[in-house]
Amino acid sequence: MPGVPKGRACDGCRKQKKKCDEKQPTCGRCLRLKLTCVGSGQQRYKFKQDHRFMPDSNQSQIISFDSSSSSSSSSETPPFEIPPVCPGNNITFLTGSFVGAIKRTNDLRYNLWWSFGFFLEEIPRRIGTNEALDRAVSALTTAHANFCAGQAISVDALFKYSSALRILRVYLDDPLQATSSSTLCAVMILLLCQSFHGPSGQTVTGHAQGASNILRARKHFGPRDEFEKKLFLSLRGSVAQLFEGLYNDAIDLSPEEWESLVTNDFDQDYPEGRILKCLAKAPFLIKRGKQAKINMEDLGPLAEEVQSIYDNCKLILEELKARKGDCESSDLGDARTFLPRLLQAHNLRTYGIGLAITIFFNCMLQALGSKDPIYSEESTYLVEETLLHAKEGNMFRPVGAGYIIMCLASAWAATTDPQLRLKVEACLLDYYGDFSMLREPQLYQHLEWSRDNLWLDTSGTNTN
Repeated sequence: MPGVPKGRACDGCRKQKKKCDEKQPTCGRCLRLKLTCVGSGQQRYKFKQDHRFMPDSNQSQIISFDSSSSSSSSSETPPFEIPPVCPGNNITFLTGSFVGAIKRTNDLRYNLWWSFGFFLEEIPRRIGTNEALDRAVSALTTAHANFCAGQAISVDALFKYSSALRILRVYLDDPLQATSSSTLCAVMILLLCQSFHGPSGQTVTGHAQGASNILRARKHFGPRDEFEKKLFLSLRGSVAQLFEGLYNDAIDLSPEEWESLVTNDFDQDYPEGRILKCLAKAPFLIKRGKQAKINMEDLGPLAEEVQSIYDNCKLILEELKARKGDCESSDLGDARTFLPRLLQAHNLRTYGIGLAITIFFNCMLQALGSKDPIYSEESTYLVEETLLHAKEGNMFRPVGAGYIIMCLASAWAATTDPQLRLKVEACLLDYYGDFSMLREPQLYQHLEWSRDNLWLDTSGTNTN
């Protein structure tokens, strides 16, 4: 196309006339200098004048399409007035910014779509229909841009986040709006914001609890349409509500509600879908186990139930590991291209989440009195596999490997070997450093809380 520049350098590199690597969402130079990167890798369009109309000298707002020195004849179409800038509004700009953050071709290390769920692709068409969703999207886009540029959370990002929370409270007070898909989506997006902001001294976010309350209030617990199917898939698959449900007693869903939450046509027949169904049983089993220990009941029947689920998890984990190995050994073409890299990242992530889930049930089984040393040996193997997995996942840091923090936290809780725990701890602190989510004392508090829950510790349980 004539007049269209071939270069895709960002605005900052263009202005300084520096070489730009054109990477998205931020180029290497801006990332190194901690600058906000605008336009990296994006095609520019140079609009040329049309050589047909001449401006009228007394029409200051008319923009001429004619740069030639020749004058127009009186028979030509008279000049017309157009705005001095391209038409647009806040919704247009917000949509454009969000689309830029979720493009499938973006680097998987920073890609929101890959890291947090396919439902994000459905959001642009919903922007402008629900103010709570709009404010949440704006907060997420700003926080993500700060993070990608290596900058601290800006005042603007914090203001947008607090504004989104304020509007969300208004929507939650409206019975009709509170149960809508868009409001549920706004809660999810604010949950994602905390991946970049970090919880303010809290070990759980509270947003997952809010999402569970919205789902219960709707009476019909399952997804209503294709958008909600993707949303539910992300609600559990982005390691949000299900994993928080292991530790947060306020997320008090019934076994049937947990089952409904994880049932999804997209992956119910695949190993990742089947192992999440196992995880859905964990919150209720933890509560039953604690109550049984408090009441000094026979733990044998419950241990048998957990044993069955644990054995199933181990079989599924072998499937996930084999699939990961097949992907690594297959000739997928240039590993730098998008689709092979996406498949590699998906298989790696599902195996890591499978490791964490299997560890959960191993801990519960030992806590219920299973004294066979095989469980301790298997626990050590699972923890060592998690450390290897964290090493493999380095290539997708920071955002694309954020789930590994949860995997390492479960491994820390599982092992009683001091040396092995120190290795897990060092790796976990390294990964936490990508996000600076918690100060070190808060991290240890969170780890100890996780450990106590998985090992069915009843010292802090309310028996009323």
